[in-house]
Amino acid sequence: MSKSNSLEGKKIAIVHAVFNSSIKGGGEKLMLSIRNHYKADLFAGAIDLQNWDKEKFKNDSFVQDLWDKNYKFDYFHLESPIPIWRKIKRQLFFLVSDKSQVLEKYDIVIFSGHIAFLPRKLKNPLKVLYCHTPPRDFSDQFENLLKSKSKWQHFFLKIFRNWIKSEYTKDASSCDLILTHTHTTQQRLMEFSGLDSTPIFPITDGLDRFKWISQGNYFLSYARLEEKKRLKLIVQAFTEMPDKKLIICSGGPLESWLKNEIETKNLKNISFLGRVSDEKLSELVGNCLAGIYIPINEDAGMTQIELMNAGKPVVGVAEGGLLESVIDGENGILLPENPETKDLIKAVEKMTPKLAIGLKEKCQLQAQKFAPKKFFQKLDLLLEEGLEGKSR
Repeated sequence: MSKSNSLEGKKIAIVHAVFNSSIKGGGEKLMLSIRNHYKADLFAGAIDLQNWDKEKFKNDSFVQDLWDKNYKFDYFHLESPIPIWRKIKRQLFFLVSDKSQVLEKYDIVIFSGHIAFLPRKLKNPLKVLYCHTPPRDFSDQFENLLKSKSKWQHFFLKIFRNWIKSEYTKDASSCDLILTHTHTTQQRLMEFSGLDSTPIFPITDGLDRFKWISQGNYFLSYARLEEKKRLKLIVQAFTEMPDKKLIICSGGPLESWLKNEIETKNLKNISFLGRVSDEKLSELVGNCLAGIYIPINEDAGMTQIELMNAGKPVVGVAEGGLLESVIDGENGILLPENPETKDLIKAVEKMTPKLAIGLKEKCQLQAQKFAPKKFFQKLDLLLEEGLEGKSR
């Protein structure tokens, strides 16, 4: 697949906010797909090299693809090993650094995620923000953040939120074009910043890696290990269903909690594999009974699309972007909003091998609606219109 004629010869750069130590998420996959399509140069705002080392992960095709010698890949700064300083550095680095001036030579710069102060510093390129989500801790999840903190911290968090909101809005409004994943993200961005955007559901060129292999006896979860993905609810449900097998393969801040939970409760039906290679993930998806993906008000999500492409139904949740991809009873089962453990248990018990195999064809048909061709036709058109408008 190649870019449209009017974009031929245009120099395109992609700046992804951070390649950190967690997982190879949807944002990273999407940016590699866009890089490959446009033969673009890729930059990381920040990177944790220990977790993206091409020598250490020789058998991981995703990591190898990132460092593909046929493409330019560079980074602006290294992640700090100190958690608090790491976050401060991400927010303030481009306020004091001139490294970003290399981006002025490009015709188009696509920002993936929020990179503080950088968009405002660029003058020449067409600036495109692909907003995966505004900062969730300070937008739709702010009340939950306050509940998790002491009362005396609330005053300072509210001041910090106002600063984040102001600076984020300045950065986003300095862009010529703002894209969002879904109507869910579009609405969330509007509520947070007052800025409108154009929804364009994300894809990944790697969809064809997820194919039906067989029907195993396990459910699969590979969302990031964090509170927003409802990991604890999933584990609790399978703790109460010792006859149902669950495999978890991912990384994130709850990894230590998960290992401890499995060990101390002797949960023999739950297997934790950690971060796995793309090849291993394809194998796990292709052989599972069904996938479980129940994040809190997810922006879009690629996990459910990957599962469906392999003919695997999804136990999802009726929130956010999943409402735009999973149809209850046709390619999966949707839990109600704000689900409880009993809701997930009911759905897992309902997802019998007979039901799962019966949904196989509809899953695959639904996944094809999110094929790369349609995505890039729309993105090509938006970039062309953006360049035309900037030249006037």
